[in-house]
Amino acid sequence: MISSIVLATSMLSVVLAGPVELVTRLTAAANPNAALPGWTFVGCFSDNNPASRTLQEHNIDNPGMTPALCTEFCGNFTTPLNFAGTEFTSQCFCDFNIQGTATRLNDTACSFPCGGDSTLTCGGAGAVSIFQNNNTGVGPVPANKAKVGNWTFDGCFTDAVAPNPRTLLESFTVQGGVTIESCTAQCEANGFNITGLEFGQECWCGHTFSVPAANITAPLTDCSRACEANHAELCGAASRLSVYLLAPPVVSSGTPTAAPTTTAKPTTTAAPTTVVPTTTAAPTTVAPTTTAKPTTTAAPTTTAAPTTTAKPTTTVAPTTTTKAA
Repeated sequence: MISSIVLATSMLSVVLAGPVELVTRLTAAANPNAALPGWTFVGCFSDNNPASRTLQEHNIDNPGMTPALCTEFCGNFTTPLNFAGTEFTSQCFCDFNIQGTATRLNDTACSFPCGGDSTLTCGGAGAVSIFQNNNTGVGPVPANKAKVGNWTFDGCFTDAVAPNPRTLLESFTVQGGVTIESCTAQCEANGFNITGLEFGQECWCGHTFSVPAANITAPLTDCSRACEANHAELCGAASRLSVYLLAPPVVSSGTPTAAPTTTAKPTTTAAPTTVVPTTTAAPTTVAPTTTAKPTTTAAPTTTAAPTTTAKPTTTVAPTTTTKAA
């Protein structure tokens, strides 16, 4: 009797449980068709924007769709994706990020039974049940970077959304793929001070926006697409630019930092070295010339008077005294 009451209570709790709780309980019960281990249900999101899917990187359609099939598909790429979503009973979508065009819905909006297991739900019409991959080896959810080298993140802006033209006019192909680092380096190398990354793989540069910034500012969540060359970074989205500016402090700091070179006053202290050698050189230039007088004292050569003392040769008088004999 007691066991019957417990069973009835358990069944009643399942009936009263909301969709999220029901999914959680079925997952906990190790339903083989539930999301694979390491995947967590994060909610029901809208997927009715005609210009942008909520999950964009990969998709499959299988009449026997289940959360297990979908999470296996999205986690089986060389670079496993962060999010998997089931929709409209048979569809599966994958992405590194949930796109900013989506909005969180009440979980009751994702109530369609899965094609491969009617006890589980697989999204709805224009609604996707999303699971996040928390397994080892999965990269972080992509994000903007506040600062990269001399560049600072300035926000998310629309691009070529009617009636406006292109926000930035110079487009570059970046060898090795577009990342925040590679695109800002490309723009800086070509003399530009504004960088824009778009649709995960486009690099745009300019000196100014072609329209006032106030007219093209978009919510940060709109720039939600991972860079194709670095899935941990955000590179705008469809018709959205992740914009970076060459930081003015870095540009203007060239002259202030020259001030330390003006403190090359040590070179002004070279004055003593230029004075002392020249003043002390005076003794060396004077002393030699004054002591050169010994060469003028060739007077000793004038004292050849001893040679005039050859007068003893004139004393031949003794030879004249022979007359006495």
